[in-house]
Amino acid sequence: MTRLAADRVTVRRGGKAIVDAVSLALEGGQFVALIGPNGAGKSTLLSALAGLLAPESGTVSLDGVPLARIERRALARSRAYLPQGPRAEWPVSVERLVALGLTPRLPAFGGLPDAMRKRVAEVLAQVDLAAHRDQPVTTLSGGELARAMLARALVGDPAVLLADEPLAGLDPRHALGSVARLRGLADQGKLVVAAIHELPLAARYATHVAALHQGRLVAFGPTARTLTAALLRSVFDVDARVAAAGTPAATVDFTSPVAGECE
Repeated sequence: MTRLAADRVTVRRGGKAIVDAVSLALEGGQFVALIGPNGAGKSTLLSALAGLLAPESGTVSLDGVPLARIERRALARSRAYLPQGPRAEWPVSVERLVALGLTPRLPAFGGLPDAMRKRVAEVLAQVDLAAHRDQPVTTLSGGELARAMLARALVGDPAVLLADEPLAGLDPRHALGSVARLRGLADQGKLVVAAIHELPLAARYATHVAALHQGRLVAFGPTARTLTAALLRSVFDVDARVAAAGTPAATVDFTSPVAGECE
């Protein structure tokens, strides 16, 4: 089983701890919703977990091996990272963009093998973009591009997927489809960690919740036990009603800001 662990990871910028001594032990089969207000350190922590950002102190390890000791190509085969607000600068086709996710697995010579072409087609269908396969990515809507980038992250069938706000900009149908797909990956034994602001969807689909506040990890555990009104009050400064967290019937209703916060 895949295991990803952070041991007292700290990242500083301008002398300030953006991520402050965070320790997490994650494993395959979990869909972890990383929640917290803007500026809590979610994106920075995901970058560190992906091995894209070296922490000032502490270590991140994959299956017991520090990320710094894993060859880059091998790491790219094992984990995929989906950044926040992806952009497309070149008018390559949607099919070509998604195929880039197979780069760590491509043979040294020759074109894309037939099996890989089939895999690209499968993933395009999963994200409802099969009809757009030949369309330049620069002409996609924001939501379509987000789905294309998710397909690029998934096409290589990584054991670990780290996604920074993968539901942002999606309409309700595609947001539901995407979050269900993330949960499906976890049910297949993969580890999925995603920064999510859509708390009702996190409550329904995530197996676990990790909450950051001012760079510190303030809660981590199974969704049913962790995602509570008290946690949302302490992290987001809002009153909320949470019911049936960790089940398909979960609801999260925000009722008001904490008294005095908006005065």
